[in-house]
Amino acid sequence: MPNTSPTLASLDHGELAAPLDNAAIKARVLELALPADQALTDNLKSHVPFIEKVSCYIVFSGGKRLRPVLFTLAAHAAGAGGDPRLAKLSSIFEYLHAATLLHDDVVDEAGLRRGRPAARVKYGNDAVILVGDFLFSKSYSLAAEVEDHRFVTALTDCTTHMAEGQVLELIHTGDLALTPEGYLGVIVAKTAVLLAAACQMGALLGRADQAAVDALYDYGMELGIAFQMVDDALDYVGTEHEFGKPVGHDLAEGKITLPFIHARDHAEPQVRSRLVQLAEEGKTRPEVLAEAKDIVRSLGGVEATYAQARAHAFRAQAALAPLLAGREASADLQTLMGLPHYVLTRRS
Repeated sequence: MPNTSPTLASLDHGELAAPLDNAAIKARVLELALPADQALTDNLKSHVPFIEKVSCYIVFSGGKRLRPVLFTLAAHAAGAGGDPRLAKLSSIFEYLHAATLLHDDVVDEAGLRRGRPAARVKYGNDAVILVGDFLFSKSYSLAAEVEDHRFVTALTDCTTHMAEGQVLELIHTGDLALTPEGYLGVIVAKTAVLLAAACQMGALLGRADQAAVDALYDYGMELGIAFQMVDDALDYVGTEHEFGKPVGHDLAEGKITLPFIHARDHAEPQVRSRLVQLAEEGKTRPEVLAEAKDIVRSLGGVEATYAQARAHAFRAQAALAPLLAGREASADLQTLMGLPHYVLTRRS
C-alpha cells in the first residue's frame, strides 16, 4: 500500500465531476452486484449447516455490495474483465465486511442491523463471533487461489489495519476530547481501508503497473473516508427507515464523530461546556442526547462533515488521473469517477 497516511482534506477544491448521473451509477452498481450475489451464495459452503445459516442471515440482509463492485470495477479498469474468477474473488470483500459487522454488533450490543434484529439477538454473541471468524477465514481461502503473492499480502495488510481500527474505536469510545485527526484514524482503519484494498486487489488481479495499483488504492481510500463521513452526518439527520438501522445512536454508544467534533470545537465556551456535559450524561441518561444533537446541528456540524466528505470525494476523483491520462474513459472508469458524487448524495 502507499506509504503516506491519509489526512483531512483541504476544503479548497474544484467541482466534482459527474460523468454519469446517479441513476446510471445505481444501475451499473446493481448490474455488477448480481454476479457478486451469486458468488456469495456459491462460496458460503460449510460442513456445519448452522454456520451457513448465520452467514446467510448477515450477508443477505441487505447492503449495497459496494466493496465487491469496487473490486470488479478496478479489475475491469486494469484489464482483468475476462478473468473467470472475478465474481468469486469479489466475495472476499463482502465476507470481510459481514464479519466486521458481526463483531461490531457484539461490541456495541446492537439490537438492529439493516432494519431487522441483529444476528447477535437472533443467534447469540458466541455464535456470531465464531461465524465472523469463519467469514474471515473464508476470505483468505479465496484469496489464496490467486498466484500473485501481492494479492494475499494486500489482504493481510488490510485485515491487520481493520483489526487495529476496531481497537482504536474501542479506545476512543466516550472520548469527548477526540481530535479530528484521531477521528480520521478510526474511520480510515474501520471503513476506508477495506474499500482501498478492494480497488488495490482488483488492480493487482489485472496485473496493472504499480502507478495504477497505487492510484486505485488511493481512490478507494478517499472514497471510503467520504462514505463514512456521510454515514456519520446521516446519523444526525437521517431516518431509521432510510438508514436501515437506528439513527442518532452514535452519541448514545459513545462514538464521537466529526459532526460532534466540529460543533464542540466551534462553540462558544458556555455552549461547549453544555454540549460536553450532555454527551457525558447521555451515557446513562440517553434522553438528554436530543438536546446535544440539536446543538450539533445548530452549530453546523452536519454541514461541516458534508464539506469534508465532498473534499475527500474530490480527492478520490483526482486519484484516478493516472488512469485517465491520454485516453478516453471506459465505462468502468466513468463509473468509478461517478461513484464519489453518488456517495455524497445517498440517504442510506
